[in-house]
Amino acid sequence: AKDADVIRDEPICFGEKVTGWVTSGGFTHNSGVSVAMGYVHKEIADEENDWSIEILGERCSATMLSEPLFDPKGQNMRQ
Repeated sequence: AKDADVIRDEPICFGEKVTGWVTSGGFTHNSGVSVAMGYVHKEIADEENDWSIEILGERCSATMLSEPLFDPKGQNMRQ
């Protein structure tokens, strides 16, 4: 699964428990990472650690972002 990206319907886990599902995703060339979007239970949506997504039967660590990956003002390329 290290060479695979999410497509949809992969389980999103917090700790050992499935807490949501991926709705879409793929590799973003702009940021150089694999991105997944999905739904999780609102009670744990603010938690920052211990997220993973199961891709092809393998749990891959995940990070929940509160800010967009995209840099619409182009600030990153001006640094």
